[in-house]
Order: sequence, then C-alpha cells, then structure tokens
Amino acid sequence: MGEIYRSDALDKLTGNDLAKLQRLRVRTVFDLRTEDERTKAADKVPTGATYVVADVFAGSGSFQTMPRTPDEAVKAMVDAERAMVSGAGGKKAYTQVFDGIDRDRGRSVLFHCTAGKDRTGWAGAALLTALGVPRETVEADYLASNDYRKAANDAILSHLPAQQAAVYKPLLDVRPEYLNAGYDEVEATYGSFDRYLKDGLGIDARELKELKKDLLVG
Repeated sequence: MGEIYRSDALDKLTGNDLAKLQRLRVRTVFDLRTEDERTKAADKVPTGATYVVADVFAGSGSFQTMPRTPDEAVKAMVDAERAMVSGAGGKKAYTQVFDGIDRDRGRSVLFHCTAGKDRTGWAGAALLTALGVPRETVEADYLASNDYRKAANDAILSHLPAQQAAVYKPLLDVRPEYLNAGYDEVEATYGSFDRYLKDGLGIDARELKELKKDLLVG
C-alpha cells in the first residue's frame, strides 16, 4: 500500500486528481500504451513526476484487426496476453517497470494502460507473483477490474447493437483464461516463473530479495 499504483489512462485527470497523485508521492509514471493510444489521449502527469513510455505491444501486431465473433475476441485477448510475456515489446516494457519499482524505493510508482486491466493487469500479476503472493490472491486482484470497470463497460455495451456487443464484451472483460494464458506462456517459454524473471525481465536473486524487502510487510 502506498508504494505502487495501477490505473487506467491519465488523459482525463483534473487538477484535483493531479494534486492527489502528488500527495501520494507518485514520482514515476509508466505508460504501457501504444504510440497511437498515447497520441490520441496524452497523459496528464503530476508536477515533478518522470514520465516513461513502456509500450507493451510495440512491434507485436496485437489488435491490428477487429474480431468478428465472440470466439475471435476471446482468442485475441488470449494471444495478446501471451504476447505480453514473450513478445519483445512486453519483455522490454515490464523490465522497465520492474527496474523502476526497484529504483524508486523512497516514493511511489504508477503504471497504467488504457483501461488499466490487461497490460496493467499483467504488470500487477507479475509483480505480486514475484513477491510470492498466492496465485488465488493474484487472480482475485486481477479479476477485480470487472467490478471497478462494470459501470463504464455497461455504458459502452448499452450503446451497441446486441450482436456487436457480444463481440465487444470479451474485449472489455478480464477472465481467468486470459491471465492463465500469461502463466502458460511463462511455462512454455521459460519453464518457470523464476526463469521468466531472470531471463525475460533481468531480475536476479539479489534484486528479487531487495524487492521483497522493500514491498512486503512483516
């Protein structure tokens, strides 16, 4: 608590919002979005904070075409989750986030994407898993986005024809199968989560020990 924050896009922040982030000592903001997303909805960053681009999908080709059926939408989400783990953009972006958390021990770090649930969701899940948090707790934290985003998602779906809404809903959801696809990709590519941290993100045993010492209570 009070060390790391996850969020959706920061383009709509008010003056009061920015003041609150300053009070929370947010000094580093990691933007996990694509160049197109960043251009269309540029972040508002609290005064004095360092803004870091960490584009998870850089060069991946994820979401280049819109799915036409609910099944295609689910597959797109699963494939995107896998790309977060093994794609070059994902490895670079999450390495940046972990390095930033490791460096900024006296202040707060915020990472975000557009909706704060998928790219941001894996950042949170990977960090919690690295810290030794039980998988069921990690999953519950990940799935909490369905509750926090329910009003916004319902508003979007209510304006779509039923057939289009059925295709769009899997893109708005977070589901266990999406998160599990990330863990499956870790196993398939690296063999274990520890190897993912070491070989994928460059987190060695010493750095992991320091992260745990800094972020865990008790």
